[in-house]
Amino acid sequence: MPIDHIIESLPPLPLTVANVIKVTTNPDSSAEDLMKAVLPDQTMCAAILKIANSVLYGQSQKISSLQSAIVLLGINEVQSIVMGKAAISTFRSLFKENKEEMAIFWDHSFISGLAAKIIAENLGLVTGQFFMGGLLHDIGKLVMFLALPDQYSPRDWMIPFTNGERLEEEKTKFSVSHDVVGARLLRKWLFPENLILALEYHHHPEDSPSLHGYPLVVQLADILAFLCCHEDLAEDQNPANVVVEYLPDIKERWEERKLKWDPVGIESWLAWLKIDREYGSSIINVLSL
Repeated sequence: MPIDHIIESLPPLPLTVANVIKVTTNPDSSAEDLMKAVLPDQTMCAAILKIANSVLYGQSQKISSLQSAIVLLGINEVQSIVMGKAAISTFRSLFKENKEEMAIFWDHSFISGLAAKIIAENLGLVTGQFFMGGLLHDIGKLVMFLALPDQYSPRDWMIPFTNGERLEEEKTKFSVSHDVVGARLLRKWLFPENLILALEYHHHPEDSPSLHGYPLVVQLADILAFLCCHEDLAEDQNPANVVVEYLPDIKERWEERKLKWDPVGIESWLAWLKIDREYGSSIINVLSL
C-alpha cells in the first residue's frame, strides 16, 4: 500500500528527540537533564529560545540561556517544541509546494494546538502534551498527500474541516483515514501513547481504549480552531451551539467522561484562542525552519 510505504520511507526523528523523550518520561529527571539532552542540537536550542522569548509567553526581559528557557517553559512544553519541530521538519519539502494550502493547513494545526493547551489549562491538565496533540492531529493528511499526490488534493482534503461525514468519505475513497495514518506515523517514531491515542481517536473519542480525555480535548480543539478561522460561523450564537451542530455527540461524550460541558466556558476559550493566535503567530515559523 503506498501509504504504508511512505510511512516506512520517512526518516527516523533525530537522536535529540529520543533523548528528550527518555528524559521527560523519567519522573526523576530535572531541567538540567533536559538541557543536556537538547544542548547538542543547536537548531533545537535556538527554537526553544525563540519561543521562550515570543510574545505568547510575555517576558519583560530577554531569556538568553537555554536553562532559563527550560525553567520558564517547563519540561512538558520543551518536549512539545522538540517533538513538534522534528515532526514538522520531516515535511519541510511540502512547504515549498502548494504554499497557500500548506499555510492554511499549518495555521489550523497550530491554532488547534493552542486551543488544546487552553482547554487543558482550564481542566487542570498537563498542557504541553495537549498542545502537541492539537498541533499534529492532522499530520496523517500530509502522509496521504505524499503517498497519493494525484488523488489526495490539498484543497479538497487538507483544508476543509473534517466532520464525521467527511471522515467516512475519506475512508471510503482511500480505504483509510488520516487519523489512523497519523497514529501509524507516531508509532513508527515511538511517540508517547497518549499522543498516539489523541491522533487516532480525535474523530471518535468514544472508541479510544484508554486515556479518553486526550482525543476528547483534541476533538474540541479542532473545531474551536476552525471557528477561530471562520468567525462568521459563530457570530450570532454561542460557539458551543455551533460545535454541537458540527459534532452532535460531543456534549454527550464529555458528560460520559465526567467533564463539564460549559457553553460559557467554551465561549471564553474561543475568545482566549483568538488572542493567543495573534500573540503566537510567529511560532509555527520557528517550528518549521
